[in-house]
Amino acid sequence: MIISNNNGVVTTRVLPSERPSPPPPAPAGTAPAQAKVAAPEQVEQAAQLISKAIQPLSRNLRFSVDGTTGKTVVRVEDTETGNLIRQIPSQEALDIARVLDRMQGLLLNGKA
Repeated sequence: MIISNNNGVVTTRVLPSERPSPPPPAPAGTAPAQAKVAAPEQVEQAAQLISKAIQPLSRNLRFSVDGTTGKTVVRVEDTETGNLIRQIPSQEALDIARVLDRMQGLLLNGKA
């Protein structure tokens, strides 16, 4: 790794010899590995652990999981007043995701 400091700007560069090698190809006739999906309880627990871990460093970040959509929500709050500064994804985006989930359910029920 090369670290350089130009006019107060620190840059790093990874040398080709330090880059990890790609995984070997799968043997012929085998299916590609499926990505494992975490259970909602595991995601909620991970969000709580992250919140607890960063709380001493930054008291204005809150991690949670939206109950209806299962999406991870990050909230930036004012430490003095507790007012919401920013939420990712926004409340509007979560509302749209809920509506799309309902519409998808109606389409599937209509075809069955």
